[in-house]
Amino acid sequence: MTGSPYAVKKRRRPALSCSECRRRKVRCDRNRPCAQCIAHRTNLCTYDDAHPGLQQHQRHEEADNGSNILNPLGTSQGTGADSGRTILEIHRPDNPAVPTEEQPNVAPDTSFPCPTPPADSGQVHGIVSKTRLFGPGHWMSTIPLLKGLPTLEPVSHSASPFCQSFRGVCYEPDCSIVEAVAQCKQLARDMKKQLPSRSPLPAGIHQSFPNRLVMKELIDLYFNTFESCYRILHLPSFRAEYECYTQQPETAHPSSVVKISLVMSIAAALHCDSTLRFDLRVKAQRWIHISHTWLSAPLEKDRLTIDGIQIHCLLLLARQVNRIGADLVWISSGSLIRMAMQMGLHQDPTRLGPMSLLEKELRRRLWYTILEINVQSALDSGMSASITVNEYTTQPPSDLGDDELEEVNQHKPPTKRVSYPTPTSFQCLLANSVPLRLVATTVINSLQEGPPYDQVLSLGSELASACRNVAALVDKHASLEDGPSPNEFRYGWCDHLHRRFLLCLHLPYAVRAKQSPLYSYSMKVCLEASQDLVSLLENNSYHRLLLIGGGMFRDIITRSALVIFLELVTQLEDDSSTYSKKRNRLRREPLIADARKVVRYAHDRMCYGETNVRCYLFTCMAMAQTEAMLDGRSTKDDILNAARSSLAVCHGILKSMAAGALSNKAIDSDLGAWTYNDMAPVPTAVNTDFDFLNDENMNFDFLDSCILQRWIDETLP
Repeated sequence: MTGSPYAVKKRRRPALSCSECRRRKVRCDRNRPCAQCIAHRTNLCTYDDAHPGLQQHQRHEEADNGSNILNPLGTSQGTGADSGRTILEIHRPDNPAVPTEEQPNVAPDTSFPCPTPPADSGQVHGIVSKTRLFGPGHWMSTIPLLKGLPTLEPVSHSASPFCQSFRGVCYEPDCSIVEAVAQCKQLARDMKKQLPSRSPLPAGIHQSFPNRLVMKELIDLYFNTFESCYRILHLPSFRAEYECYTQQPETAHPSSVVKISLVMSIAAALHCDSTLRFDLRVKAQRWIHISHTWLSAPLEKDRLTIDGIQIHCLLLLARQVNRIGADLVWISSGSLIRMAMQMGLHQDPTRLGPMSLLEKELRRRLWYTILEINVQSALDSGMSASITVNEYTTQPPSDLGDDELEEVNQHKPPTKRVSYPTPTSFQCLLANSVPLRLVATTVINSLQEGPPYDQVLSLGSELASACRNVAALVDKHASLEDGPSPNEFRYGWCDHLHRRFLLCLHLPYAVRAKQSPLYSYSMKVCLEASQDLVSLLENNSYHRLLLIGGGMFRDIITRSALVIFLELVTQLEDDSSTYSKKRNRLRREPLIADARKVVRYAHDRMCYGETNVRCYLFTCMAMAQTEAMLDGRSTKDDILNAARSSLAVCHGILKSMAAGALSNKAIDSDLGAWTYNDMAPVPTAVNTDFDFLNDENMNFDFLDSCILQRWIDETLP
């Protein structure tokens, strides 16, 4: 049978050893590089990838034995894709952050399908150098393809792929050359330290911090509130940085000091002590400007780190919370998203080589936080988001708490979950709806003609479903908490971040419902969303945030007020008789109560530092018009009287603010002077323009139409 010409030839076993070990006919341990190649100091430890199945084996070996090349936080625990799926499948068989509620059917002709990040397709086509990811067009990506040119073998012992790509077999390490290169690099570092951007933080920043007890309160407050939706910091790591700072403040790393100051700046707005809150807010303005100056130091590549990304995220959030350039955050978020893409955060960690599970999750959390900041600020600025869903492959983070993540990363059996949701559950909800809200932002802020109304309804249906998912999470886990808790803030903020998209999508159609009943549904949706936003004032912590914050935290007076007063005026105009108005007054009482809350809220914002008088002026005039219509009086005189009285109130508040700003001008002067060319001046009431009465848009002629309709016509397209 063996000699038969039809005998089947035995298939050759695939070679698993490296090419050098096969050439020398020695045993190979199949590592990369293997022990034999290391012993012989050769750099040609390569494997034949022609055999099926071998590539997968090599990837497994690389994940087990390779070193992290992107700012490692630990050792790898296996292939990235397997690690992520195992965590989700084992620890989250019924993910509480993603309710199983079915999505509503979408019309087949909709042009707004909800996209998802592209599936993982293996390693990225580029090269990673230090903390940066370069695409194929960068010159470093060409180096591995070069043959026959001198290499840097005698210069560098680095194990990075970039340095490895320079190496050849024609050189042996030369200690004198390596030492000379090290001396040159040290001289370069010494020269860079003399640059203004490398100057240490101002010495006065440590003295400006509150006592340790207050600092701990602010840090706990931040993690119990804002960190729920914006996963920026890893609690155990930040605690370790904070402990190091408390032991030796003067020698702490500047990035740690900046992070601590920004965390306190954000949480200061929520502190329950009003006196302490005011003092902290004054200091927070200085801390924010110091952080901005440190982060935006020119030509600094050492900011391209995870610490740098975290500081940038904290800075943008602090600016919105403290109303410092809050309306311009979209511009800064574009810089942040490019910074993150340069570091490869837009690529799923499984495609960037071996790294620990902890680092993978941190990168995913940061990327989806950056997406959230970008899409929210784009909505506020009336612009499109800086990225589309097709431009990133990063998968949503796992629904794991920081303690669980730490245990899994250290090979410890995870402790039994006591309560839900985890600190990451809210971000998981937001991450699932990010693709949908990116599409919604493009539709809302498009400069072209709007889409057909049925497609708007379809997109609105999907946004409403995302809002219901938040409510489902709240209903599912509210029974686990007795009495008021910090989670009320988390629920409110997550709902706010979702619901404002539904409000903005339908608002242009809702204001036309009076002329065209076709848009009555949009008015209904906007009214419900507006009342939901007004109800956020019932939570004390969120109420304090809405009084102080800018950007997204002004939705009640910039959008909800328009809808509530427009609905009231429309209903009252439809009631032609005095009898019907009295009969329906009780039915309208909840809406009237919300209108009064909005007026009071606009007044309180003025007292808390708001310098734009138009919001309070408008709400007072609209409320006066509503009450006059309820009582059957002429609206003209009531509106004029409300305008005069509200302007007098605004003038008194601003005058008091200006006097206080002048008296506090010398406070923290040593901190205020620490800027580069005054690149970040602190806005105060002293610079407020009091010539608003000369603005042509401030038209007090109410003879031809009601003030509310005129205001809407002038402010909305």
